[in-house]
Amino acid sequence: MFVRGQLTRQRGVDPRGLTFAFLNLETTGLYPHKGSRVCEVGIVRMRGDGVVLDEYSTLVNPGVRINNEEYHEISNADVKHAPTFQDVAGDVLAYLGGAIVVGHHLDYEERFLTAEYGRLGVTLPGVPGLCTLVTARTHLDRWGYKLENVANLITGEWPTALHSALGDSRALAGTLAKLIAEAPQPLAWLGPRPVPLPGLPRTGIVAPRAAGLRKGTAGWLATLTARLPRMAVPPPPRPDGLRDYRALLAHALADGRIVGEEAAQLAVAAARAGLTQGTARQVHEEFLAEARARAEEDGVVTSVELKELQRAAKELAASHLIGDLEEAAAANRARSNGPLKGWRILPVGDSADVTEVVDYAVEHGAKVAVNVTKTVRLVINGGAGQDDPRIAKAAAAGIDIMSPDQARKAMETEAAKAAGGLFADASGAEVAGRLAAERAAGNRPRRPEWHEFWRPRELSPAEYHARFVERHDDWDESSTIRITVPVARVPAAPVVTAEKKSGCAAVIAVGGLLVGGAFELARQLIA
Repeated sequence: MFVRGQLTRQRGVDPRGLTFAFLNLETTGLYPHKGSRVCEVGIVRMRGDGVVLDEYSTLVNPGVRINNEEYHEISNADVKHAPTFQDVAGDVLAYLGGAIVVGHHLDYEERFLTAEYGRLGVTLPGVPGLCTLVTARTHLDRWGYKLENVANLITGEWPTALHSALGDSRALAGTLAKLIAEAPQPLAWLGPRPVPLPGLPRTGIVAPRAAGLRKGTAGWLATLTARLPRMAVPPPPRPDGLRDYRALLAHALADGRIVGEEAAQLAVAAARAGLTQGTARQVHEEFLAEARARAEEDGVVTSVELKELQRAAKELAASHLIGDLEEAAAANRARSNGPLKGWRILPVGDSADVTEVVDYAVEHGAKVAVNVTKTVRLVINGGAGQDDPRIAKAAAAGIDIMSPDQARKAMETEAAKAAGGLFADASGAEVAGRLAAERAAGNRPRRPEWHEFWRPRELSPAEYHARFVERHDDWDESSTIRITVPVARVPAAPVVTAEKKSGCAAVIAVGGLLVGGAFELARQLIA
């Protein structure tokens, strides 16, 4: 099915302008020829310069019982309502077509895709492929070539949602983008160019799995949404599943917060509804907008209702939908706690000057009185003169009486004092800015740490074969893996091999491997 190419330090095509389709499969077992089937597909389409173009993922109903849930956490209940591979076969080809298909141990994905499409009577010859396991071994001299180890080495981060099809595809895409962009020597693509694949009917049916849920700082729903595929053209949610998802969402938010068990149930409902990142966000925003409409039905959003909306908005990552309500509430709080808090003013007259000063006073926390009382601090005389009895009463009580201009200046002076605070010091900000600039100037870009593992020269096909194909006690892996090398192979004696677990990792090889691996590791450490 795949015609292997390679990323080489030799002359070739600049990979930054090519499109890659990063593929990962989760499966019910190891051997497609013994009846193992695909139970999840994840694809990330990305340009070689790191720009992600599209994503796709779905659970797949394999039609057989899943007995290896411990490897990928996909249960029989999870795939009960998922589409079959026949349902998604056309969509998978559409996402793989016109791209170089990338897998970490691509032979594994090839065997299962060949088997699945073979059942449908479809043959897929000549698809350009790149195995990143071969790529990593060829260019990097470091123990451990599993996906998570290579990803951590190159990106500096451990992948999220490991052993999920989309999570592994994303990790692989991010790793290859970094490798291409930051390699000590330019890498070029040497192999076939992308080709269109046969067009099969597309259903658009998806059941994406939100794997590896964590509460994090943004909440459970934020993680759930992030784990769903970011599809360029998402299919509409399925009505029955969407109805259940919204009902669960209302139930979970009734107490103002979502807990782990509720998030897990929402993830199941999201898969059955066929939600993607885009459609999930749309559903969450519509849900909050409806709640706001109910709160505004009587014309007043109470403080209790606002708190409910705020808690829900935080969980739904949709605070922008109630931003105006929060701003109004914040403005009220700011006014009541402004620098003129405690001031009670009495305006006398209704001229424009008086009105303007009163507005300024209220915006900064002052209260407006109607009559002269002992709590009044300032009377603003707008030209009423001594004829107004309130002026005479205020004068007799010793209350300050000022013109609008005088009152404005007095209030501005008071506001400036409050704004300064007890420890205001403009020179401190200047010192902080200078120190920050010095620190930034001293932090010059450093050479990525993973460059120290860059081989002086890439392995030749013969060297690769001798080191990674012929060896039975491969100390850098948990098993011996036979890999298709993207060039003519040197004949090798038959070896006993094992295949990886559920499209993610290799399984335990024949007896003596652990002992041999430990001995070799000890030898390397001693050396």
